[in-house]
Parts: sequence; structure tokens; C-alpha cells
Amino acid sequence: MDTGARTAGQDSREEARSVAIVTGASSGIGRAFAGLLASDGYDLLLTANDAEGLVAVASKLEADRSIAVVAVPVDLTLPDAPDLIFAKLSSWGRTASVLINDAGFNVYGRFEDTDLERELQMIRLHLIAPTVMTKRFLQLRDRSQPNFILNVSSVAAFVPGPAVSVHFATRAHLFSFSLALHDEFRGTDVRVSCLCPGPTRTAFFGRASMERVRLASGWPMQLMEPEDVAAAGYRALKAGKRFVVPGVRNRSFALAARMVPRSVATRFSRWIMAEVPGGRK
Repeated sequence: MDTGARTAGQDSREEARSVAIVTGASSGIGRAFAGLLASDGYDLLLTANDAEGLVAVASKLEADRSIAVVAVPVDLTLPDAPDLIFAKLSSWGRTASVLINDAGFNVYGRFEDTDLERELQMIRLHLIAPTVMTKRFLQLRDRSQPNFILNVSSVAAFVPGPAVSVHFATRAHLFSFSLALHDEFRGTDVRVSCLCPGPTRTAFFGRASMERVRLASGWPMQLMEPEDVAAAGYRALKAGKRFVVPGVRNRSFALAARMVPRSVATRFSRWIMAEVPGGRK
């Protein structure tokens, strides 16, 4: 992990490797992405607001994979956070060729009763932070080499979400943003993809007090491991796909959501986001 002390030999070896930035890297899908990128030989700049968890991930990857890892504990809901991240990259003397915008959380409940400040933080994290991170990445990239951006959205992007209205709306925004950039940069040095996972076995549900909703049960949606979700997203990114929905049942849901009337999709969404005893119907 970055200690600020580097030899000339270390610098030359690092310059031969590419750098990947991963947000939300302290746990879940973000941590899984960091592991995949490390296995492919990337040096890493990892960021999350969980400083202890982030340092633990960074230290293990650096020790296990013999790569350089810089950990930047920062809250991406703060306006200056993206600039702090890229300032750290600049002070490292490196340029990133991969950006994974993964950081996210949820707020659950009837909209009139939920915490407005928490929802505004979510809007900043899901909308503003990826927009600024992507802008900085594109403006500072090395155009002589391939560059990759992956935004982690959700199957929530395809339907309105009663009881999670702000979260689903932000996911729809990120999905649309990603598809637009994919088309803008077609035929250039930049590939942009969007990962739209269904329910994933992470701390996501617990942090939002959503352990008892149907969605968390693994039925009818497909509950997946974060490593499998990240692997699907990584394959899609390298293949230049616009987006990917991991899991057969989740892909079926995403397809149906785009075919049935919006009112039907919304009612299904409300049903699957309802709390049930034990988290199962």
C-alpha cells in the first residue's frame, strides 16, 4: 500500500503497469472488482468511506498480488471528493486507464417518511460523483491506449421503485448516462459499459434495513455472490458491451420490465420490495 517511499526501480516497474480506480472498494462488488483487476496485473487506486475496511483490502491485495495499491478513504458524497482522488493519482505520477464507479447505498421506506438528507447524499453518490469522476477520468486519460469505464447501476434502472423511489430513479439515471457515453465514444479509445445486477449477497440490504423484503430472499429474483456479479461486469467491459444483467432470472426480469406496461412493472416492483415475515413470501 502507498507509503510515500519509492525507489527508482519501483517507479519503473509501476510505470509499466496500468492503473485502475475503483470506488466503493472496501466491500461487496467493489472489493471483488479490485481483486479481478489485481489478478490482471493492474495497480490500484481504491476509494471508499470505510477507512478501516479499505486499508485492509488494499494491504491484502498488495501483499498477495505484488502490485502497488493506493487507498484513498473519502466520502464521495462530498463535493471535493473526486478532485481529491485525482489529485492523489497525480501525486502518484500515474494515469488511470480503468474507472469502476461502484459506490452506492439504499434508503428504504415510504417517501414522505424517509430521511431527506440521506436521500440527497444518495443522489450525490449515485449521480454527481460518477459524473465528476467520469469527466475527470476522460479529461486526464492517455488517449494512446485503450481506456475503460464501468458504471455499476442495477436492474432497478428498468422499473420505478415504490418504497425505494429515489434509489431506483438514480439507477435509471446512471444507466441512461452510461448508454449515452457508450455511443458517444464508439470507435474511440474509450469503452463504456454498465453493470445492472439484481440482488447480491453483500451488506447492501442490512445497511438499508431491508433484510425482510422479498428482493433479499433470492426469489423470484436471483440472489448472487458479489464475485460472480463483478466477473460478469468485467467480462462485459472487456468485450465492449453496452450493459450486462448477471443471472438468468434477473435477465428475464429486465427483459420483461421493458416489454410489459409500465404500470404492471411498477406493481411488480412494489410487490418485490414489500416486507414479508422472514424475508420470504
